[in-house]
Amino acid sequence: MLRTVYLVLRNEFRLLLQDRTALFMLFLAPVVIIAVAGFSLGNMFGVQSSARTFSIPLVDHDHGAIAKAISDGLSREETLRLVTVADDRAARAIVTRNDESPLAIVIPAGVTSAFESGRSAHILIYVDPVKRVEAEGIELRLNALSRGVAARARELAQARLNQTDADVRARVDRLVEQIDALQAQAADYQRRMRRGRATLQETLDARIREEIQRIGARTEAAVQRATAARAATVQEQLSRKQSAMTAVVAYLRQLQVSRRAFEQWLAALKSAAGSHANEIPPPPNWPNPPRAEQLTELSRPIDLAPGRLDLTAPAELANFAIAIPDIPMPPAPRVSLDPRSLLPARPPALPGDLDWRERPLTPGYAEVNSFDQYVPGFGITFLLLDVLWGVSVGLIDERDWGTLQRLRVSGAPVPGLMIGKLAARVLIGFVQLVVLFSLGRLLFGIELGRNPLMLLLPTAAIAFAAASFGLVIAGIARTRDSVLPIGSVAAMTMSAVGGCWWPLNFEPGWMRSVAAGMPTTWTMRAYNDLMIRGLDPTHALWPSAITLALGVAFLGAGVIGAARVYQ
Repeated sequence: MLRTVYLVLRNEFRLLLQDRTALFMLFLAPVVIIAVAGFSLGNMFGVQSSARTFSIPLVDHDHGAIAKAISDGLSREETLRLVTVADDRAARAIVTRNDESPLAIVIPAGVTSAFESGRSAHILIYVDPVKRVEAEGIELRLNALSRGVAARARELAQARLNQTDADVRARVDRLVEQIDALQAQAADYQRRMRRGRATLQETLDARIREEIQRIGARTEAAVQRATAARAATVQEQLSRKQSAMTAVVAYLRQLQVSRRAFEQWLAALKSAAGSHANEIPPPPNWPNPPRAEQLTELSRPIDLAPGRLDLTAPAELANFAIAIPDIPMPPAPRVSLDPRSLLPARPPALPGDLDWRERPLTPGYAEVNSFDQYVPGFGITFLLLDVLWGVSVGLIDERDWGTLQRLRVSGAPVPGLMIGKLAARVLIGFVQLVVLFSLGRLLFGIELGRNPLMLLLPTAAIAFAAASFGLVIAGIARTRDSVLPIGSVAAMTMSAVGGCWWPLNFEPGWMRSVAAGMPTTWTMRAYNDLMIRGLDPTHALWPSAITLALGVAFLGAGVIGAARVYQ
């Protein structure tokens, strides 16, 4: 049994070594695909497969320190080359046309002033969505650069703050010294004021005593004058009363005389009384009594104080004044202090934030759908495989089955047969891509550009080029079994290198140079310009024309090869 196993194994390896197609699929085909993928995606995983320099358009509307710092920082990057342009439109045009320009930088006016005043400063970047991965790598460096600029600005601001703090502290120290001097002067001023007040008190006491003595003398004289005036008044009142008393005394004396006369009359009357009553003489006249005012004056008491005794007028107190002596006042303490001098000339401001804001390269295309890359890319890949199967394998089968020979015997020309098969496959491939794009729009929401009908132009061109390439493979591969490995590897290589599986900018420069000769490259450029970049439909004309030209070249080579093989 072991011998049987051994013989079977040896026979299988012998057959494998004799089958070149199997060996190709086992070893060479994987190596080709691995090499294509490795070289294409090497930059994505940090492997520098080739030195590549990106051209970055820079629009400076600010012309300030931020713009200079960013420009200097980017100029130190070995893989970046700055291109100064005048306006935003020119920068976007460079990003659109140049494969080495994944983004453009626009520094708006006022960025430096906003940053230095503590506000957020925003720098604009226009990113090509097709070159998103390269742009993100550059954005990482831009973010690192902005952080460095902000850190440096904060260091300078901190240094200014420290210097300002030192200046304020020095001014405060000088203020403290002046306050100490002011306090010493105030204490000395208080001592001088106390001495001056004591001197003033003594002087005022002496002056007051002198004035009191003068006022006493004046008051005594005034009292004497007032007493004399009152004595005169009393004397006048006494004289009036003396006159009244004299009148009363005279009255009394007359009354005494009248009494005696009356007594005599009465006696005469008595002697003549009787029958001689009519002969009684009249009684004597009584004297007039004192007048009423004399009696009132006589009864009025003597008033020694008819009014208040005025002592102020003689003393002249209204003119009393004490002259304050001239006491020398100590000079008031002075401090040359301006509180505003403690403030810095300009309050230092901490720098604000420096960030980057993306703007769409074209209006209305800010977000990128990954299916905008994958639907057309893998659609082209399967188009190549399907057309390859239909054209190459179909021709070989018809040759092996004798169909071509019978058609030739019947008089049908081989070129007509070729044109018919190619036209059918071009139409089938065209319909295949139209269906895939429709499903991509329905299921994945892919963007069809400003004019979806314009997508039919590069679709028709790649369908024609794929069919022509199938004819070339049919001329190279002699058997049905060799078509699949050769054609599949060629189709997948063309798809990978041509940017169907990943953006073309992932690839190194030499591979992109090779890709320039493949129809997949120009078809994907047309699709990217219309679907992802959202450019004007006219941008698809030139790539479609190049794809069509490459298809014509493939057709010529395929016709020559097929004519040699299928004669």
